[in-house]
Amino acid sequence: MLTRGELELDPLKREARRGDRDLGLTPKELAVLRVLLEADGAVVTHEELLVRAWDEHANPFSNAMRMVVMTLRRKLGEPPVIETLRGFGYRIP
Repeated sequence: MLTRGELELDPLKREARRGDRDLGLTPKELAVLRVLLEADGAVVTHEELLVRAWDEHANPFSNAMRMVVMTLRRKLGEPPVIETLRGFGYRIP
């Protein structure tokens, strides 16, 4: 089980919750959330997310990863959980 604050991810069941609310994440959203939670507050670069949450055929110039992060943020709700550090990457503080 990976946790940070009220956010919980069970990688074996492929389920994520924030408080008492099931998030209903897609496989890609789960993969991104897992990488961010495993970083334990450290910054995860765009490149590292592509390597760890996508396959070797991922296009590094595609907007897909940013779109997944955007929808993941929306599903996580308020207050915001994922922090963007421009020029560096993302983290869950």
